[in-house]
Amino acid sequence: MPIRQTRVFVRSDEPQDNWAETLIGRVFSPLTKEFADSLEWFWFSRYAGPADDSGDCDVSLIPDEYKCPLEPGSGPVHRSMRFRINIPDHDKATAFETRAIELISERGYRVSDFRDYDFILDTGSNRFLGVENRGLGRGEQRARLAANFYCVTSRLVIDALAGPDENGRFKTETNDDRANNPKGSTFQSLLHLFCNITNVPTEVRVFHKLSMSLIGFGTFFYQPPTPPGGWEAVTDYQIRY
Repeated sequence: MPIRQTRVFVRSDEPQDNWAETLIGRVFSPLTKEFADSLEWFWFSRYAGPADDSGDCDVSLIPDEYKCPLEPGSGPVHRSMRFRINIPDHDKATAFETRAIELISERGYRVSDFRDYDFILDTGSNRFLGVENRGLGRGEQRARLAANFYCVTSRLVIDALAGPDENGRFKTETNDDRANNPKGSTFQSLLHLFCNITNVPTEVRVFHKLSMSLIGFGTFFYQPPTPPGGWEAVTDYQIRY
């Protein structure tokens, strides 16, 4: 059975707080536990953006109530999570998809389809593989390691869920070891150890609008909203996490 993926959309009237954690708790957690003996790996990731974003789905099949503005005066947007799974047995994979669609529909979410996912083309690409290691077969090797890393991370997220509460919603557990997790997230300690183990370059990007005495903070992936006329200067600061 090919490795598969789907993209689960959240209704626009779903509360902003913990929308992803609630989806994980209502759908991904019970699914992965029910099919634990069949799954070689799985992982999920969260997204938000323009309502016409059709990556890894047919967004035209998603009802409009999942693509409405979230704030007055803003444009239509979506909130969604990609869900990638590897179940080698064909019959069990088919049963998984059938059960997934049942749960997704029952919980008020929507998908357009399940489709093949080329994880080697994705996580075995040069984005995830340095120039010194691009020999024969190394892309597949790196992709399998990345998939296992994402799977363990996703399992940790599921294990760290708290809920459901009286409204059927989930959140991430609260950690009271504030010396190591000052924002109350266990994942602050995990992030620290990840940075320690990998020595990954970590930096904050500071955006300046000198004419407006305006400062914004971001990263090379995400920047703050652009002010009228754009930012005038950008400075990167290396930090240790």
